[in-house]
Amino acid sequence: MSADSHSGPSRPVLIAALLLVAGSIAAAAIGRWQANQTADGRSAEPAVVAAYDIRFVDRPDGSLAAHLDDGRLLLVLTSEESGFARGVQRGFVRMRQLSRKSVDGPYRLTRLADGRFLMEATDVGMSIDLDVFGSANAATLARVWRAGDALKPAGTG
Repeated sequence: MSADSHSGPSRPVLIAALLLVAGSIAAAAIGRWQANQTADGRSAEPAVVAAYDIRFVDRPDGSLAAHLDDGRLLLVLTSEESGFARGVQRGFVRMRQLSRKSVDGPYRLTRLADGRFLMEATDVGMSIDLDVFGSANAATLARVWRAGDALKPAGTG
């Protein structure tokens, strides 16, 4: 076998594939941005359906308990389910540390009228659109939001 034989794709093919992926991501981002613009160029923010201030508590078995800020238990994410929530939480903790804020503050979990879910650290002005991480990841925290929604008194919101 000669040194020139190569079983993988050629360099130009790899570059073309990379450009195609990058272009697709850029087109999706531009499309989403334009869909959220009003006629006068301002960003149109969808209405908030509901928002819950929550805290996550690590449990000895590796699971993660989600509580309303008032202490009521919403649900427990198993150690297998909690990876995404922990990852998002780590990003917020880092921002809070850089801002010299308490790392133990609550997070706001918000559902927008367009169906998207946001997780926010309002004390540092940081917000993450959970849907950009894929529907399976967003679904995990959507379960937390639905548990909060189930605790609302009948006839509210």
